[in-house]
Amino acid sequence: MGAMDKGGLSRLRGVDPLRTAMMAKPRGRAVPAIGALLCAAFFALALRLLAAMSGAAAIAAIGTVCVGILLVGAFGAMRDGGAPVAVYLCVGALAMLAVGAHLAMLDIKPGRYTKVLAPMLEEMWNYELVTAMAWEDGAWSGGYLIVMALISRLEAFSALYAIKLFDLLCLSLCACAAGRLAALRGAKMPGQVGAQMACMLAPTVLMNAGCWAQCDAMFAALTLWGLLLALTEHPLSGCALLGVALATKLQSAFVFPLLIVLFMDRKVSLRHLLALSAAALLGQLAILLDGQGIESLIGRYDTQLATARETIGLTDNGAGVFGLMKVASVREFSGLGLYIGIACALLVVLALLRAKRPLTGDALLLGALLLAAGLPLVLPQVNARSLYLAGLLAFAAAGNARRMAAALILELVSLCSYMNAIFSVEIMPIQALSMLAIAAAVLILLELLAALGIGQRGDGLRRSGESASAEVKA
Repeated sequence: MGAMDKGGLSRLRGVDPLRTAMMAKPRGRAVPAIGALLCAAFFALALRLLAAMSGAAAIAAIGTVCVGILLVGAFGAMRDGGAPVAVYLCVGALAMLAVGAHLAMLDIKPGRYTKVLAPMLEEMWNYELVTAMAWEDGAWSGGYLIVMALISRLEAFSALYAIKLFDLLCLSLCACAAGRLAALRGAKMPGQVGAQMACMLAPTVLMNAGCWAQCDAMFAALTLWGLLLALTEHPLSGCALLGVALATKLQSAFVFPLLIVLFMDRKVSLRHLLALSAAALLGQLAILLDGQGIESLIGRYDTQLATARETIGLTDNGAGVFGLMKVASVREFSGLGLYIGIACALLVVLALLRAKRPLTGDALLLGALLLAAGLPLVLPQVNARSLYLAGLLAFAAAGNARRMAAALILELVSLCSYMNAIFSVEIMPIQALSMLAIAAAVLILLELLAALGIGQRGDGLRRSGESASAEVKA
């Protein structure tokens, strides 16, 4: 008996409690408890580091909410993987660092904020809320106007901080949607978490709000979640979100041709498309309430395109076929580019409808990526942010070396365009960027054709040979 006690004590002495705790696999309520502890730690740390800033408690609270959103997405992907506590803590640390990187850029005051946004917010403050939400500046659309009008009502909090923090909230939702979209292509836990963190830490994503005070994450979050819901048998909610996305930014329409495929595949019905239209109108309802009329509401995007045609010409630091042209007439090529874009979108739809294999989530995701990455290359009046949505979708779709190469090329092209637009620094000529962007679109096209089974002659010959052999044996 004494010998057994001594043996048990010796085994206990050899156990490392910390190692045992780190290698344990949390189940049930242990997972949300880990998330809650990580969020509490982030709030305490952020509150201490941001103590000198105005509104430190609010900033830390919003940052904590963003960390929580990321952890919900990441831990959801890890739930069935049997990951140990150490992996949960590493993923949590990544989420905290990603949010911290965005918070570190709050004090950067871009020239766009000083020259454009601050004067606009001051003018909005002088009007009623509905009038501010229906701002007659044609460069802004319903969703953005609503957010800016609400921010203009803030008195004890920095409007610059509010814009960047709202973008951070939307970006966290984008990251979760990217992880869920990666799961549609069969990605395991590392692929889903990797897609989320890539969306949060991509240089262009950091620069979009931090160095430019843009809020593209808003329309991107609505578009990605709308697409995700539509692809996962929630067409009504998905179409409603896509409608709000359309009311926020015209660029969301890049993925709309995919709705034709879903309609023909009986995953989307006419009532869902009507819900999309209704949501798009409701997103800009303030324009009607302000008395501007239905013409102003419907023609808002036409006004934006006309203004762009007069001020920026065929391209505004955006890579594409027009970036290859040194001399081109805006009057002729502007309309031609629109027709080419519609034709290219219909070709993608035709390829999906004529697929030789059943349409999978991976194929539909690649179709959305090709539309988001390819259409800006043939459309006129595109700017440096035209590939923002494509970059997020590329991270979600990056499941092999060729797709990863396409994602990295798109990020490089966007980064160089951002550097030119924000800092007037030309890293690479627009002609070279255009060729790289076209190469990335070609890589995505090849991946889509492979997923659809189009152009694989060898497989067809092999299958016909196998059927012939079976007939001979019979």
